[in-house]
Amino acid sequence: MAQKIKVKSGNAIVELPAAATKIFTDVMEQVAPNTMRVLRESIDEIYDDAYRVWPVRQTKDTSQRALIARAAREIEKDPEYDRARAYAVANALYLAGELQVDTTSSKSQDSKNKLYTDLTIQGDDIFASVGNTASYAWAIRVGVDTDLPFALGASVSNELLFKPAKKKTNLIVQVLADDLADDVKRAK
Repeated sequence: MAQKIKVKSGNAIVELPAAATKIFTDVMEQVAPNTMRVLRESIDEIYDDAYRVWPVRQTKDTSQRALIARAAREIEKDPEYDRARAYAVANALYLAGELQVDTTSSKSQDSKNKLYTDLTIQGDDIFASVGNTASYAWAIRVGVDTDLPFALGASVSNELLFKPAKKKTNLIVQVLADDLADDVKRAK
């Protein structure tokens, strides 16, 4: 996952190109190595954890018959297979335990792959963030069939992005304070 770094001044936001991002991170590694390490590790960990369990809309019917029919429709797209032959192949694959069918719903808008991480510089402040660019991400809720350990109706983005970030802030503040104390000691 490529790290995005943005510089913000007023309403203007500029995303740094790869070369400038490398220069910035190298400078920050020299100035506050532990802070940058903890920031990067924290947002990467939150991103990885959220990506791993982010719910994706699944098809409702996953019975044997529905799986075979879905696989047969995919096989039938190949000109070598007519409908009967495609169903026969799909059934044989199912019986052999080798049938691989994507159960992601066609209605899924792929919010899982719209997760992002970035660092934003605004004046003297640096903001590290993890988010989702899907406009409806705030509205995704834990449902009956969602395989997450949260309460029914809980906001997925709140549980997977905001709360973990809030838990990491004390660690980041402590490391930043230690880096600043080290800088003060070196300046004396």
